[in-house]
Amino acid sequence: MGNNRELRSKYDAIVIGAGAAGLSAAALLAKEGKSVALFEKQPILGGRALADDDEGFKINLGGHLIEDGGSGLTKVFEHVGKELIHGEVSKEMPVWNNETQKWGSIRDRYAGDKRELKKVIKALLDTSWDELEAWDDRPMREWIHQHTTDQGVVDLFEYLAVLECLTDEWYDHSASDNLWVRKMHYEERQSAAYSCWPGQGWDGMWRDLSDAIIEHGGDVFLGRGVERVVIENGVVQGVAVSREPKVIPNEMFEEVFVESPIVISTLPVWSVLKVVPEEALPDWYAAQIRHLAQDKFRVSWLNVYLATEEPVTMWDPKELSTWVATPHSPTPGYMYDQAAMDPGSVPEGLHLYCMGGVIPGARGRDEKYVREMFDSFEAGMKVMYPGFENAVWRRRGLVFDPPFGVVQKPYLVGKYRPHWTAPNVDGLWFASETFKSRGVGTDRSARAAITVVEEILGRRLATFGDGWRY
Repeated sequence: MGNNRELRSKYDAIVIGAGAAGLSAAALLAKEGKSVALFEKQPILGGRALADDDEGFKINLGGHLIEDGGSGLTKVFEHVGKELIHGEVSKEMPVWNNETQKWGSIRDRYAGDKRELKKVIKALLDTSWDELEAWDDRPMREWIHQHTTDQGVVDLFEYLAVLECLTDEWYDHSASDNLWVRKMHYEERQSAAYSCWPGQGWDGMWRDLSDAIIEHGGDVFLGRGVERVVIENGVVQGVAVSREPKVIPNEMFEEVFVESPIVISTLPVWSVLKVVPEEALPDWYAAQIRHLAQDKFRVSWLNVYLATEEPVTMWDPKELSTWVATPHSPTPGYMYDQAAMDPGSVPEGLHLYCMGGVIPGARGRDEKYVREMFDSFEAGMKVMYPGFENAVWRRRGLVFDPPFGVVQKPYLVGKYRPHWTAPNVDGLWFASETFKSRGVGTDRSARAAITVVEEILGRRLATFGDGWRY
């Protein structure tokens, strides 16, 4: 967790945020001999992927799985002397058909002639990373149709996009972002998709990275946020952090200045300009950030945990199910049994099902709509899984503020996102999966950190090999 050392007046680098990107960046820099301070305004590690106890259940802000095939977040742990344990792996993928009101398997979609699927896989593996970069402005189906018109192959790729990126319309599935992950998983895991539960649990894995920072001489300060990045004449000077302890809750501008020539912000686009002074950035760059920060581009969903005494899964306890709508709500989504992934995170004898139903980010502030959709979503889930009628525990959470990320649609990915280097500010870096980055979830965040750290160091880290970088 955090350390108890005194705050120093100067560091080689300061990292803002203790999510996957911040912990990765700080741990890598500390391992490379830099004096590092990481500041997190919350009293808990993990950022949007935090995990905490609730009446004996260990729950997240929203459902999370690790999608790293082994070359990203896993390598971060290896480089800093830790191990990211790949625990239980998702198995079967049931798909709900809302027209027939029945479950089927994703395998049924391509259960006939496998030659079309193999043809597309080969084409993807033969496509270079740089060639995929040219597809930021087009949907994935357009790329697939270059190689096949087989609807089963299209369905396979697009249902995976629903699960990983939570986009529902075919024209919203970004070709570059989705195919990047497919190519990575086929190369590293010989599978269209790969997701697992961290063997040490979500809180355990973040604690391991925090420990690595401290063991290599860095500092981790929880419950202490950065008020602003201090920039003078286009050069980073350091940060102003809140005075501790605050005596009155409305205290303002009583700050402590901490000097550093390097500041890495891992804040997402919807909050970064609260800490980085907008006037220090070019207007077009700030406009990029504000464009992506619109509510309508937030990946938002209704997150529900339901605990039952009996299993409700279709075929396999570790299955990861998906759908494009429930019987009572137009909410694409997913579900898995957390007890099958991590029995220690659930009271003995119970199953804990984590499920999410996507809603438009533009409606995330409409409380009446959100309440109605929660009720409709749960009613639909009870049709799809009748065993939920006997649920013994429930928690609802809205994934909106913070959301899962910026929606991965054409024209909203890759070159259409702000670059990780501030164009006219020396020493300011952005390691955030909402900026220019590739991957899914926590692994995407870790890869953003790797990119920034290697640029700061001016060299590649051997642990990550000589392969493609973003």
